Amino acid sequence: MKKFLYAIGVLIVLGVMAIGAITMTSTRVLPPPGNVPGYKSASLAVSHRGGEIPLHIWYPAKEGEPELIGQNALFYGHYVRRDAPLPASAPVVLLSHGSGGNAVQMGWLASHLANRGALVIATNHPGTTSRDSLPERTVQIWERPADLSAMLDWLEAGGLAGFHPGKDIITAGFSLGGHSALAMGGVRVSKARFIEYCARNAGLGDCGWLQAGGVDFNSIDATRYEADLSDPRITRVIAIDPALPQAATPESLSGVQRPVLIINLGAVEQVPEALRYDAVGEALPLAEYVAVEGAAHFSALPRCSAFGVAMIGLAGEDNICSDKGLRPRDAVHEDILTAIDGFLPESFGQP
Repeated sequence: MKKFLYAIGVLIVLGVMAIGAITMTSTRVLPPPGNVPGYKSASLAVSHRGGEIPLHIWYPAKEGEPELIGQNALFYGHYVRRDAPLPASAPVVLLSHGSGGNAVQMGWLASHLANRGALVIATNHPGTTSRDSLPERTVQIWERPADLSAMLDWLEAGGLAGFHPGKDIITAGFSLGGHSALAMGGVRVSKARFIEYCARNAGLGDCGWLQAGGVDFNSIDATRYEADLSDPRITRVIAIDPALPQAATPESLSGVQRPVLIINLGAVEQVPEALRYDAVGEALPLAEYVAVEGAAHFSALPRCSAFGVAMIGLAGEDNICSDKGLRPRDAVHEDILTAIDGFLPESFGQP
């Protein structure tokens, strides 16, 4: 009976969401800000996926009419100048979204970095993205860094006509994307350490979701899971509430010789073990660690409408739109961006 009522509730919510998505009456359209980046979309065939992945690209621009993207019944969107002229060269940021999220949701971060002078490129990682989030694919952590390296290959090969990557190549990510960024910087993980962590947290958080999805941790491909996924072209790493700190190997952490910025969301003692990176990060030789108080994991998602807060809460799922007891998301985002600005070199984005 409980499952039946839950299913009915989800159907009702999905129906209301569809209506809200059409009317968009629940999410007020805000005016464009003073700085609006350029934006392009494309696709890229990658052999390790056996098909194409979508590309979302933000970059500095001054020409073109602002267009609102990413806005729906749940989330506020952001403005871009679609297909504005590209810069000849710029630092590149390879951006990776969280598990179950998508690239455009991270537009608040991509826009800021583009306005700072970077070209930001992201994809919706198959198997771990919105409406395509599968527990058995989530543990295949080697796929996401391969996506990011393929995107950089594409840029260097002239995928964007007239554009050439600058000397700064940064990986940035949130949650599982934060781990992907760290993996590209040289952080490796241990299957045994991950299994040990989930044994302590059976049925809870990420472990509980994976276990409920039928994932057999013992069947994880250890060779791929523990592989060196680093890319020598990466110069810096930015990780926001990164996943898998408990699985990181001490020897790989001590060997990372790139500047790394770790941002945890919440006061240190309140960050869940699945995401808490303060002690682990101490083993990174060139790391900076910032804890943003008055925040929680989902504070890194876009600001939600009142409709989103009510509907996702009604569905009985983790309320990704609730900021009860937390600071407003815009304020949290500002703190994240301030930390990132302080981490970037003074020359970042300068011609």
